Amino acid sequence: MKNFSDLLATDLRLNFNLTVQPVGTPDTEVWINQQLIHHGCLRGPISIQEQLPLLSELLVLIKLKNKIYSSDSESAIVIDQLSIDGFDIVPMWTQLAIYTNDQHVDSPTAYLGFNGEWRLEINQPFYQWRHQVTGQGWLFQPG
Repeated sequence: MKNFSDLLATDLRLNFNLTVQPVGTPDTEVWINQQLIHHGCLRGPISIQEQLPLLSELLVLIKLKNKIYSSDSESAIVIDQLSIDGFDIVPMWTQLAIYTNDQHVDSPTAYLGFNGEWRLEINQPFYQWRHQVTGQGWLFQPG
């Protein structure tokens, strides 16, 4: 008997999309699964499309660094979109990310205006995680 994932029509990859844009020219780092995608001043929007293994875990880190707080000019990072296989985590599920910053503001956000790190961690296969956070129950672990 074939498993569901053994069927030829099953895509064993996840489509990952992330779009961020700057306010001003913030010093930025973008990491996906311990891979540095962008480092330095963000001068314009960036859009990242990746194929991730179906059963992989995911860690997205977006860091705003070296911000000088000034009333004359603003610098920030705006996360416009983060989706996996068409499931919009940002903006619909932003509260599942953790934003640790130097101002100790911990409300859910996609606007990173303080020096710190925005972190989304999915520590199990995506579809198992998705079923849990959407209240659809559990999926069986692959064996």
